[in-house]
Amino acid sequence: MISGIEKIWNKLPWQAILLIFGLIFFWRSQLMPMSGDDYAYAFIWNSEHGGNLLDDIGPRQRLESLGDIVISQWNHYFSWGGRTFSMLIIQFFAWQEKAGFALCNTLVYLLLMLVLYWLAMGKIISPAKAKGCFLWVIIGLNFGVLDYITTMIWMTGTCVYMWTGLWECGLLLPYALAYRNREFGRNWPKWAWLLMALLGLLAGWSQEGGSLVTITLLGMASIAIRHREGKLSPWMLAGVGGAVIGCMLLILAPGSIMREEYMLEYEADYVLPAQQLFTPAMFYRNFTEGFLPVILWEAFLFLPLLLYFMQREKKRGDKSYIIAFLLAGLEILVLMMFSPEFKVHTGFHSTMFLTIASVAALKECVPYLRDVLQNSLLWRRLALGTGIIAFVYVVLSFVGALYVENSYAQQWQDRKVYVNEHRQDDEIVVSALYIPDNLDEWLGPRSLTIYHLIYGADLEYKPTDNRSNIFAQYYGLKSIRIDREFDWEKYGGTDN
Repeated sequence: MISGIEKIWNKLPWQAILLIFGLIFFWRSQLMPMSGDDYAYAFIWNSEHGGNLLDDIGPRQRLESLGDIVISQWNHYFSWGGRTFSMLIIQFFAWQEKAGFALCNTLVYLLLMLVLYWLAMGKIISPAKAKGCFLWVIIGLNFGVLDYITTMIWMTGTCVYMWTGLWECGLLLPYALAYRNREFGRNWPKWAWLLMALLGLLAGWSQEGGSLVTITLLGMASIAIRHREGKLSPWMLAGVGGAVIGCMLLILAPGSIMREEYMLEYEADYVLPAQQLFTPAMFYRNFTEGFLPVILWEAFLFLPLLLYFMQREKKRGDKSYIIAFLLAGLEILVLMMFSPEFKVHTGFHSTMFLTIASVAALKECVPYLRDVLQNSLLWRRLALGTGIIAFVYVVLSFVGALYVENSYAQQWQDRKVYVNEHRQDDEIVVSALYIPDNLDEWLGPRSLTIYHLIYGADLEYKPTDNRSNIFAQYYGLKSIRIDREFDWEKYGGTDN
């Protein structure tokens, strides 16, 4: 049996593996309707009453052109936040009612897995050369991310997290290749300097935690290369400069300060009181509700790292490379400990960088693992048993997720039919969405959960609350709400 599975694995092309995961991901992206903040970003951003995302807001104007998106993001930057590139993409697809988004999101997903693989290997090579390492990249990204739906499927969330992750890793890749290969990038033309500066600006102007950690990695790579070569190539300086400028534009956006003021004025229940900032109570909450759940969920990625560091012989360059990405993954979690609120979806970039470290460590352990498996029937049987269990878990997880998300999409479709039939009513009351068969209790964060329904995937009980209000404006309704109130306090929030 072991030899039979080995033959199948050897004959299985890496493209088939990527295709299977890509098709499933496309299906899930296609099933996800517009929801939550997606509707808010379908309107020109208006800072009146704190912006488009708060409760009790007045009428907003729908996006009708690219010019509207530019105006909207100008307003957004100065009144809410600095994630401008992500928001431009979100507003474009919201304007187009998500047309083509599932395909674009899948392309980003596939490209990100390839870039993670190349970063881990330290060179651009075909996944056929290390299929096991490539599979570990796929497993790490798909099963190491704690809040998969928010950061990879939902339109607003994936543009802020997965898409920015691709920008950051795309910028880091040339530096990683230059670190691992002295000849890489020595004679790049001048136009490459501009390209790197623009890529640096994009990566730096991405998402706060990911941007800061990307600059940390760029700094470490630059110091190492400068120490070895005595100088840095112009394209390296251009990339770092662009990233630093982008990060400053992101972090220092006037809207970041304004957002806090708006939240204190209009949504005080959702903001940590000033007297509780940087207190033991804040750090304890961030640790128990953010740091600990994320680190436990991605714990399996530490297995190759533990095995690698247990080996006696380790090349200095490989060791430093692995440690750099390991520390990058942990740095994001540490940074988030100092945030007023540590939501688990902000751990996405941590998992991304930790996956690189884990795969890089696995690559170095392959000769040792091959020897162990070849010389021990017991270890081969244990590996086979573990592989079968993992395979069954992966299949059941995807089947369960598709079942839940298909049900969710159908519920939305049925709701829109009902809404259209009653659109002249003074107030439309619709049934609250639900997770079929309570599968979220079994699947956990592999798919939609009650938590997602409360915090964005469904409408709200009060018609003036944001998601119900903005949905009504989007479809030209007088008023709409769901028929019951969720237990906010049970899931870490308060109902104002």
